[in-house]
Amino acid sequence: CPDTLIRFLDVIPEVKFHLPNAFTPNGDGINDYFRGAGILEGATGFVMTIWNRYGEKLFETNDPKEEWNGRKNNSGVLSPQGVYVVVVKYTDPRGKLVELRGFATLLK
Repeated sequence: CPDTLIRFLDVIPEVKFHLPNAFTPNGDGINDYFRGAGILEGATGFVMTIWNRYGEKLFETNDPKEEWNGRKNNSGVLSPQGVYVVVVKYTDPRGKLVELRGFATLLK
């Protein structure tokens, strides 16, 4: 006797993004750049910005794999040792806007 069963499965995409809290851009080849890490499959509209304590934007990227080297717009003089504000925004696969805020400590 034939039988038919139809069942819809809702697969929730996994999107996880984490920010480190410190880096040391001293040229030793270890932890010289700042960038987040994680799984962003299906996410859109990624933007990461880094700000100093005076509200000046030092870095912005739309590429989650691009790294900040501690300089304004990745060129020029190295920023002073200190704490910088990091803001990451993206839209998850379900259309929800996600905003992450954190701090990046630049150590020399």
